Formats: sequence, structure tokens, C-alpha cells
Amino acid sequence: MNQVRILYLSDTGGQMGGAAVSLALLLKRLDRSQFEPYALLGSDGDFADVLRDSGVDVTISDLKPIARTYNPMLLLCYLWRLIRGCRTVTKLCREKNIDVIHANDNTVAFFAVLPAKRLEIKSVWHVRSPVSRLGRIGAYLIKHCSVLVSCSQATAEPFIESSPECGEKTFVAYDGVDVSQLLERSAQASIREEYEISPDTPLVGVAGRITRSKGQDVFIKAAVVVSELHPKARFIVAGGPVAGSREALAADEGFGQEIRQLAEKVGIAEKVIFTGYRHDTPAVMKDLNVLVVPSRREPLGLVALEAMALGVPVVASNVDGLRESIKSETNGLLVPADAAGALGMAISRLLKDRALAKRLAEEGRRTVGRRFTADAHASAVADIYRVMLRTDK
Repeated sequence: MNQVRILYLSDTGGQMGGAAVSLALLLKRLDRSQFEPYALLGSDGDFADVLRDSGVDVTISDLKPIARTYNPMLLLCYLWRLIRGCRTVTKLCREKNIDVIHANDNTVAFFAVLPAKRLEIKSVWHVRSPVSRLGRIGAYLIKHCSVLVSCSQATAEPFIESSPECGEKTFVAYDGVDVSQLLERSAQASIREEYEISPDTPLVGVAGRITRSKGQDVFIKAAVVVSELHPKARFIVAGGPVAGSREALAADEGFGQEIRQLAEKVGIAEKVIFTGYRHDTPAVMKDLNVLVVPSRREPLGLVALEAMALGVPVVASNVDGLRESIKSETNGLLVPADAAGALGMAISRLLKDRALAKRLAEEGRRTVGRRFTADAHASAVADIYRVMLRTDK
């Protein structure tokens, strides 16, 4: 097979959210003798720099996301974004002689599928977040994309259920983590030293994008339960809004204010540290006694995998892809979503039972090594490319 030129699309090149981290790891390991990666990003920043450091040809353009809306003014705005974005992608594909367009998330699927159809090349829609309502537009994108790559079975199911023909072009490639890189990054700083938290103080935290679906408000309520049973415990909320559409960013910023006010309202504000966006999330996680993933929806839960790789015990919501990586009582604990009381009791259980916490953490580390490595993810995606390129459009 001749070297295949692949253009990867993302609406941001700034903060490193889960989709960005996964793509960065993929491109670092992709066999360059077979695949030549290019990237078109919606902005410059940390993500763009990481890709450049990996030897990826990066182009920055105003590639803004398109979302579902019934607002007529926004519809016109999104139509203009669609036309302009597709023109940009089409032009770059011609300049670079691109063979495959790979959309790294749902928000840029339009910009992969439509230009690829026009240019008669292959397109990949990487489904990294749950989709519950596909509608006519989703059906059109499914019909005309070459393959769908889902980060978990949970994200794949709605597509397969929507159309019988979709099953033939849908593949699951679990995200993976780079354990050696995580260990190296985790040693660079100490959140306990930064905030003067003693080694014997129970420290519980969440890490990731501040947005309602991630359930940080549930974590704050659970912290009340934990605090009653473990008065010396402290709590970390690491992360901030991740750049996206103006509407999504405004919603996330509003939610950030809401959870700060909630901490005040329930009387534990002095025990909660809001760090804001962090470049050193592994360094934050490795100092925790328990990492919590209280998500209402979660395609897979990369932060849970990272914590498991670092040997940190995990308590998570029993939803979506988290069920595929965490087996409760074996390599972590699962509780119902939106159940602050149950979440607080599960956290408290691990703080009290250190032997259980150690056993779950050790099995979590083994789980990542067996099933969720960056090398395994890169190999799976490369195999999907090969199958796709052998198949007529």
C-alpha cells in the first residue's frame, strides 16, 4: 500500500480535551511509512504545538463547529460556517493531495464528509461523544461517510440501531493512554505541595472539562457526605471550560460559576480547591487518594483510564463507556449517575478501606495495560484505515 495522506480535522487547536489527547497519541504512534498525517485546526495553541512537535503538518483556519439549533439566525450563521469550512477543507485537500479526511469529533463531521464526497475520497467520522438524536442530517452523514470509528460500544450503538447498513461501516477503537508519558508528567509537580496539603490528608478530586454532563455539581454534593465521615478530607476540582462554540463556552462558564456557588451554599467551600484549567492533570491525579468521574454521560472516560494507569483508585458513574472500562468491585467502583449520596458513600468507603483501594488500583493498572494502551489504539485505527481503503466507496 502506498503512503496514505490523511487530513485530521478539529475545531480547536488550543486546550487539550479528551479528543485532542487521543488524537495526539494516535498521530505520535501512527506508522509514518504507511500514513502521512496533516491537521486542519480551528485555532492555535497547546494542541497545535503538540502535533507540530510530533512532525505533523498543521494548518490553522477558522473552522468553527456546527451544532443543532432551531434559532433561524444561528441556522444562517451555521450555514455560512458550513460553506466556508467546506471550501477551506476542499482547497487544502487539493493542495496536499489528501486521500482520507478524518473528523476528530462530531462537531466537524460535516467538514469531513461533504468535501470527501465532492472530491471522491474517503472520510472518517470519529464518534467521541454520545449521540442520542441523529435526525435527517445525521442519517445523511452516516450514509455518505466511509466509516464511523467509535471510542466505545456505547457510542456506536445509536448509529447501529438507527440504520442496518450502518453496522457494516461502524468500528470500535478504544482510546488508549501512554503509561510511561503519564508517569513522567505526573512527576513534574505536586498538587499537595502547591496548595500545602499534608501527605496524610485525604484528597479526593475530579479532573476534566467543566461542563454539566461531567457532573461536577454531583461531586460537590457528594463531598458533603464525605466531609461528614472524613472531616479532614479536601477536594480538588481541576479543569475549566474547553473552547468550542460560543454557546457551549458560555454554558460551561455559567456552570463553573454555579458549582462554586453550590460549594458555598452547602458549606464546604473552604475545603474545595478550584484549580482552573491545568496543563499537568497527571500530576494532579497522582496525588489523589480517589479520582471521581461523576459524569451523566461519558463516551469512554479517558481521565478514568489515566488515573487507573497511575494506580489511583476510581469511583465513577455507571453510564455509557465507563461500564466498558470499569468493572465495579474489581478495578473500581460504579454508582448510579446523579446519586450524590451513593457517590459520597463509595468515596468514603475507599478512604476508610485502604486495602480495598489498593486492590482496585492495582487491578485498574493491569486493566489499562491489557486493553487501553496508546499502541493498541493506534494499531486498531490503522487496521480500520486498511479495511476502508480496500473497500469501494
